[in-house]
Amino acid sequence: MDRKFGLLILVVALVSGHIISPTAAQSPPQALTHYALTVYSGPDRSAAIIGVLNPRAKVILEARNIDTTWVLGHSTDGLVRGWMERRFLDIASSVSIPNLLFSNEILFVSPYTSRADAYPAIDLADYPVLPVSMGHAREIYEAGRIRQTDPRVVSKIGDCITDNARFLTPFGSREFDLGGYGQLLGVVNHFSDSLAYHSLAAYDGLVTSAVLDPIFADPQSCLPGESPLRCEYRVHNPSVALIMFGAQDVLFTSTEDFDRNLRQIVHETIQAGIVPVLSTFPGNLELWEESIELNQIVIQIALDYDLPLINLWLALESLPNHGLNDDGRHLSVPLTHAGDLTGDNLRRGYTLRNLVTLQTLDAIWRDVITP
Repeated sequence: MDRKFGLLILVVALVSGHIISPTAAQSPPQALTHYALTVYSGPDRSAAIIGVLNPRAKVILEARNIDTTWVLGHSTDGLVRGWMERRFLDIASSVSIPNLLFSNEILFVSPYTSRADAYPAIDLADYPVLPVSMGHAREIYEAGRIRQTDPRVVSKIGDCITDNARFLTPFGSREFDLGGYGQLLGVVNHFSDSLAYHSLAAYDGLVTSAVLDPIFADPQSCLPGESPLRCEYRVHNPSVALIMFGAQDVLFTSTEDFDRNLRQIVHETIQAGIVPVLSTFPGNLELWEESIELNQIVIQIALDYDLPLINLWLALESLPNHGLNDDGRHLSVPLTHAGDLTGDNLRRGYTLRNLVTLQTLDAIWRDVITP
């Protein structure tokens, strides 16, 4: 280096009050999570959820949003990167959030884009009631076993049609009559108590956006910043998730948002090593065409991710009133009880859903879990 140029640098450093050392390096700004922390693709709760950090995880901060309420950062192992709410972080006293670089970066991009133009080509009647292929289920299950998911636990994810004591619960509480379907006793015994679990990601009025949003999580069971979906998966640690939305979304959610949200639910489920089993929903007689469109989206997503699919819509087609109650929205109730898989009881919505769900779980148990 030219001697005069070197002296000039020294003079500038002294005038500014700092001695510059070419070997000195600033440590990156750091923070710790309070509890399990949801990480988003953008600085907004409506953004896609792309990960969850463990309690007291160390975070390297990179940037902040315009009002400093969100920070962009990554875990020290580099496996999780995204936007986090500042209020859920313990930030080192040496770090000034306003001095971080401003960013408006959006991280998550679904591996599949909306196929809205392709949906009209999907005829719901072309897809069988029960899955003919397990698709990627075995691969997902094996990844889950490394994470120690419980092969005897299944989670129920959805709205009021799923959050109902008639759906699978009688089989968990041993109040059932399999009738001519005695071969299902093995799968009932295998999943046993979990069939009657109260799901933390299924309740009346739940829509696809809400199951991804921590604000709708049960505060008595879920950690701060944890979505209902992530909470259910942490608490019950399932190997399989039965996912059915639509009955409420058809009232409040656009097709574009339903597509995006359901893909996010599937993405998070797979990332957790849990086999997603998608199901078409019964439909709403007053919004029949809209119901068909949402069900076309369900089928397209199952095809895109190569997942097991229950076409409940088709199973109910031959039943009185499409298997719906007089309100045209909810499944018809059993003549006896929902665990009774005999006679005319199978011409009622809830009972038939129980049958096709158990048949699907039986296929997963035999083809995916027990080999």
